[in-house]
Amino acid sequence: MDYYERRAAEYDATSWDHPEGDPRLAESVRSIVASLPPQRTLDIGCGSGYVSRWLTGDLTLLDASEAMLAIAGRRLPGANLVRARVPRLPFADGAFGRAFAANLYGHLLPPSRADLVNEMRRVAGEVVILEQVAPDGRFREGPEERDLLDGTRLTIHKCYFTVAQLQKELGGGEVLMNGPAFAIVRA
Repeated sequence: MDYYERRAAEYDATSWDHPEGDPRLAESVRSIVASLPPQRTLDIGCGSGYVSRWLTGDLTLLDASEAMLAIAGRRLPGANLVRARVPRLPFADGAFGRAFAANLYGHLLPPSRADLVNEMRRVAGEVVILEQVAPDGRFREGPEERDLLDGTRLTIHKCYFTVAQLQKELGGGEVLMNGPAFAIVRA
């Protein structure tokens, strides 16, 4: 949590807009996310709202980081903002058409991932997960050290998925994107 609170101001520039990154990758993700039919959508772990802006329909943005949520709120002024920690989702059963999570699921430990999927299914009719895939094609997870621009080094939990592993954890689902760096599965 501390990592994302401290990383908020640099997140876009060091992730999606990284100077060494391939802009075609973000465009591929944008194209798929933007093609999802408009629905009342809960974006869980919305971060800075970078990916959220590609979702169509009525948006509720949820994040545990106050700094990330503030950036997302400026980026998407019409969205509803909710500060909360997952896996518990503070919404009524069936409150949304879609529950979406981009680059959050892979930071959770296995029991919390299962709890989050159950919560997503409870609050929405459709679940969509966007996550990083393992470049070598083998699922792995564990602690990973990350450096902030100020030189601070923090340890986070990180999973690198395969599409098969994501589908297994979601209990099936339609593959909307399969690499090279990300997978998107809809269940």
